[in-house]
Amino acid sequence: MKLRGLRQARQRSGLSISQLAELTGLRRDTITRLEHGKEEPQPYVVRRLASALGSATAELIGVAVIEPSAAAAGPVADGAPALPLLPTSFPAAG
Repeated sequence: MKLRGLRQARQRSGLSISQLAELTGLRRDTITRLEHGKEEPQPYVVRRLASALGSATAELIGVAVIEPSAAAAGPVADGAPALPLLPTSFPAAG
């Protein structure tokens, strides 16, 4: 799984790679490789990054997430049907 939205989420949050590395406990070069698609992240890494960035894991992976209020509005402006909702978080395994 590639983290297509990682760089955008990091930049949107105003964090440098060094700051994100410090928040997540990951190495700077690991974050760089993830942003460039040169490394496949473990699920716990995706969760750490999403938590530090205040993002949904789906956003980091590059899957569109539609908020319930947007979906309730009906079709988008061009007449296309709204995409199905994806959960923004997942229940803990247990």
